Amino acid sequence: MKLSKKQKLIGFIAVLLVAVIIAIVITTSIIRNNNQVASEGYLATTANAGSSLISNYILNGITIGGITGKMDVLDTSDATAEPSDIAKGKTAYVNGVKITGIYVENTLGTVTGNETTNSEVNDKYGNPVKVPAGFKVVNPEDDVTKGIIIEDVSAGDSNTQGSQFVWIPVGDVITDSNGSTTTITLGRYDFNSDGSTTTVSSSYTEDTAESHNSSYGNVIAKDINDFIEKANSSGGYYIGRYEAGDATATSSARTSSTSDTNPIVSKAGVYPYNYITQPQASSLCQNMYSSSNFESDLINSYAWDTAIVFIQAFSGDTDYSRQVGRNTARAVQKCGESILDYNLDEGDVAQDIRCNIYDMAGNTGEWSTETSSYPNSPCVSRGSFYLNPQDYTSNRSVNSTTGGGGLNSTRPILYL
Repeated sequence: MKLSKKQKLIGFIAVLLVAVIIAIVITTSIIRNNNQVASEGYLATTANAGSSLISNYILNGITIGGITGKMDVLDTSDATAEPSDIAKGKTAYVNGVKITGIYVENTLGTVTGNETTNSEVNDKYGNPVKVPAGFKVVNPEDDVTKGIIIEDVSAGDSNTQGSQFVWIPVGDVITDSNGSTTTITLGRYDFNSDGSTTTVSSSYTEDTAESHNSSYGNVIAKDINDFIEKANSSGGYYIGRYEAGDATATSSARTSSTSDTNPIVSKAGVYPYNYITQPQASSLCQNMYSSSNFESDLINSYAWDTAIVFIQAFSGDTDYSRQVGRNTARAVQKCGESILDYNLDEGDVAQDIRCNIYDMAGNTGEWSTETSSYPNSPCVSRGSFYLNPQDYTSNRSVNSTTGGGGLNSTRPILYL
């Protein structure tokens, strides 16, 4: 049957209405879906086509824009670690906060003294300590600020074995578990009455082979520049824990006739090696050890003065440089028995020991390698002596190469 124009128009309009209704339904569905996606934090539009959102950026179990998360977040709120519990330089998170470890294994006690080469160990704060071959550390529980002691096990002979030395650190010294530091600078110093340092008088020098006046009869250091270089590069050096002792002396004062070839030691309870000249003292200290691993020598002004700076920094005795020693017996006491302060009240006892180092303030003066500008008195001794205890720890006294008598002993040093 042939449709009229009117019927065709009505049919077209009906089809158009159906198409419009279908378009409205589809558009409404798309808008509803997009709104749902947008509410989940991800709008699927052309602008997001280059998004870098990946599963590792989304929490595990959460789906956004068709991407399911894989990221796990660790709850650290119950962690209890402190920096001192974590190895130095390593990091961790505690209660959401990143912390850096400061723990260092204390290896001071690992050296036996039977090693054939030098060792390097650490104290509990991470301060390095170089230990000469043949020595062991005898106070491994301590840190360098207290005075690390080493003892000869196999470095020398039967006489020197048991001799003790104390490590004097040079450079930045870590003083607590928080990493605080104090700097000990190797140098020559004089000291004010309050213990502060000042410049050494030009009347005193630490000569080198090139600068030493050949008319002076005193003996200078083996190689002072070598000592300075090695003390700085090693981070320290060793000073005798005690005044030099005579391993064979049996009386409270050696006599002028006593041989100067008796074995020299650094031990408690032996008598000081007095009645020696400065050249004799130098020979004894330089030959105390014969080793390719380290050097022994007569103490120099760098070693003496820097040891005082170390003691004043860490012993709490900030004016030790100006203290004096007394000897109530008015005679040379055994090594390690000197008493501080000439003006002590009756019955008071204050032993001359600081940072495990004995008798720098009293008992005997101690020959050094320093040179004075007085041609007839080129030898310099340090500290006090039993006949004149008013002289103080950092004191410099001069004498001839044949002088000194029973007033002066000496103190060996080691460096590597």
